[in-house]
Amino acid sequence: MKNFFLALVTLCSSLLHAAPEEEHPVVILGGGVAALTSATYLARGGIVPLVISGPQMGGAITQSHRVQNWPSELEISGWDLAEKMRVQAEQNGAVICSESVVAVDLSSRPFLITTQGILDGKEKTRTIKAQSLIIGLGASPNMLGVPGESGSEGYFSRGVYSCAVCDGAFYKDKVVAIVGGGDSALLEAQYLSNLARKVYIIVRKDNFRAVEKERAKEILSRPNVEVIYETIVQEIRGDGDKVTELLVQNTKTKSLSTLSIDALFLAIGSKPNSELFRNQLELDEAGYIRLKNHQETSIEGVYAIGDIADPEFKQAISAAGDGAKAALQAQKFLTAYRTEVAQKAPPAPVGPAVIEITSKEHFAREIQNGEGAIFVDFYADYCGPCRMFGPTYESWAKEFNGRIKFLKVDAQKLPHLFDQYQVRGIPTMVILDAHGNVIRKVTGLQEIAGIHRKLDEVRSQSSIDPQSFKRI
Repeated sequence: MKNFFLALVTLCSSLLHAAPEEEHPVVILGGGVAALTSATYLARGGIVPLVISGPQMGGAITQSHRVQNWPSELEISGWDLAEKMRVQAEQNGAVICSESVVAVDLSSRPFLITTQGILDGKEKTRTIKAQSLIIGLGASPNMLGVPGESGSEGYFSRGVYSCAVCDGAFYKDKVVAIVGGGDSALLEAQYLSNLARKVYIIVRKDNFRAVEKERAKEILSRPNVEVIYETIVQEIRGDGDKVTELLVQNTKTKSLSTLSIDALFLAIGSKPNSELFRNQLELDEAGYIRLKNHQETSIEGVYAIGDIADPEFKQAISAAGDGAKAALQAQKFLTAYRTEVAQKAPPAPVGPAVIEITSKEHFAREIQNGEGAIFVDFYADYCGPCRMFGPTYESWAKEFNGRIKFLKVDAQKLPHLFDQYQVRGIPTMVILDAHGNVIRKVTGLQEIAGIHRKLDEVRSQSSIDPQSFKRI
């Protein structure tokens, strides 16, 4: 699975960095439950969304070792649940890229999103145009802000963590502490109590804010779990390499004491990842995106879903509901937006931008009637990279229609054409001249990116010589 995502990152970056400005009907920012739900709904509705997932495919749910409240699943790991949702979204036609969003401009339409590959340097960015935007960037865990927590002298990632599922295995049969008084603290305790010898839960108040009372009762009854109420952490101490103890204070008596531990896990809430939208969208005092009608934000065509707009519930199932509603609202918006754009646009060239080949005879007629360069996309619906390339190929066709003819050949419907041109992998692009002679054949997104660079060079030419693609 790791190799698959590495290949996806490499292929996505190589193709899409070659496309400095491509336009999509909907761009979804984030790769969590809310975002993947939106992607599935949109794709099934006939709109191909581009999902910019960031480095953490699956979002916060992947940090849950056991999910027991998802409908139809008695128990499933958060990673497995997110993976199911990713597969479902892609199989329905969504395009997912593991890139990071570094800037968003909502001042004009279409909206502009700047991204960079997670393996690339900061100088390698690309700009994406979006007719509609769905924001599902989630929230980041809060920090205590005490000495010894972070910074050059702190122990964050060396004994202080925000994810028990990610780092709890390092502390099997050791003593750990959790700070927090809500459901997230109990979830951390549930997981860690199966590994650690002792689990302390440090609670500022004299009770829990937990919603699931039965879960709280079961976890707190475990013999290796102990709650320390009315207590705060004042300092995290260690030996320079690892955490050794906490300095804690009783909030009533103000007395100080030390607690010997091997690791501290933070479960004290989160901060919405909304900084990119400050001074662009309406935010509340805590930075959460304000919503109007369901998932609508203060800008028409922009929607917010999941934890970035939900300071209260923060549940996977409510995030999925947000995602579904935003997708339906975006579909409705796009219908009106496209009508408005079409009324303003000059007449388009006669005929479809991309011609789907239906038979060998149809292919021969199109070649015979061709003038100049002819592009042929050999693809299959089940091919993930093919679906990734599809929107880019459509954008080429719309821009160069009349100067280049664009054809598509489906592997499942016309395998004999694949044999005729010796196509052994997909996606493959074959470039022909007006006589049907093969000028160039490229396979895979990395090679196809070279064609895009060549298109940039010939963009201003009124007629395009097929021979210009012979050498890239």
